[in-house]
Amino acid sequence: MNYREAAYALLRVTMGVIFLFFGINKLVSGIGGFVGNMNQQFSGKLPAFMVMPFAYVLPFGEVAAGLLIVLGLFTRLGLIISGLLLVGLTFGMVILGQAPTAAHNLQYALVNFVLLWFSDLNGYSLDRLIHRKSPAGFTT
Repeated sequence: MNYREAAYALLRVTMGVIFLFFGINKLVSGIGGFVGNMNQQFSGKLPAFMVMPFAYVLPFGEVAAGLLIVLGLFTRLGLIISGLLLVGLTFGMVILGQAPTAAHNLQYALVNFVLLWFSDLNGYSLDRLIHRKSPAGFTT
């Protein structure tokens, strides 16, 4: 067993679960209500034309990124999506003056960075299974 790859997989799946279930929760709770709450929260700080599109995309982006990261499928793409979402979320928290939440998001961003930086350790993943098999069925 490659312990570095196992450690990477555990961190990757944990990060993916966080994104996946935060996104699912927003969708199950009702996207309209979520968007309305976001718009109200940023009222007077950011215009609705900036807040509402992000609020509509956020739950779907979280679910997509989370699922890709959990499965280890297109892992780098999932991590880039989650990183971009974290930039947007952190920007919002800074605008609202919520320093503790912005700092918390920075922790997620650091984990995201580590996962992206060490993505060559992504051994226990669908990415690795797909790339090991060549069209003729030979392993590389």
